[in-house]
Amino acid sequence: MVKLVRSDQNWVLTLSPNRSANWAQTKLLISIMASLVLIISIAWAFIGAWLVLPFAGIEVGLLWFISYRVSLYTYQQQVITITDSSIKLQSGTYRPQKNWSFERNHTHVALIEAQGAFDCMQMSLIDDSRRIVFGEFLNQADRIIALKYLKAAPVTVLSDKWWQA
Repeated sequence: MVKLVRSDQNWVLTLSPNRSANWAQTKLLISIMASLVLIISIAWAFIGAWLVLPFAGIEVGLLWFISYRVSLYTYQQQVITITDSSIKLQSGTYRPQKNWSFERNHTHVALIEAQGAFDCMQMSLIDDSRRIVFGEFLNQADRIIALKYLKAAPVTVLSDKWWQA
């Protein structure tokens, strides 16, 4: 998901992954699945296959762990703040955990076009000394929207043919 907030002084572009379910909905799904697994494993235990119980517990624990990690990944966010003199990129989950600052005059957005139908274009901020990739969690449609907003900011955007040479 891409959001742009524009004022007289700066542009704030917020990038976040599309989220099909929030954490409450994910917990409900885990509870339903755990209940089904528990009912089935207790039924097997009553007919003498009690060895199923520890594996059912492992299955539910693994389902919870994987669901938690996937849900946590969907809450990450990147914020690009563009002012007259600087470009600031903040990245993190729930709060900024990494910060980068660039001088606007010496920075451009490098664009690597998608190579195939299942590939997405890649965007990065480049100055004289570093290259920071951003928006990796966006789908192709959202990357195109983000690129359109960056071009309107205006930020210099160069394709891969120009900056890889």
